[in-house]
Amino acid sequence: MTPFWREVYGSLPAHVRERYLSEFVAAERWELTIGSLIEVWTRAKKATRDVFQTLNFAK
Repeated sequence: MTPFWREVYGSLPAHVRERYLSEFVAAERWELTIGSLIEVWTRAKKATRDVFQTLNFAK
């Protein structure tokens, strides 16, 4: 788990931690997936912009 989710998980009372472990793992997976998608989108947007600037289409 990432430090954030580990800290949140650790802040739960011991008797409920196991009940919510799968929820935390799923939330972390979503967070990492969304972060990756944002990174890919940002790189694609920059690459597209650079191509058009190189071709002198966009000013």
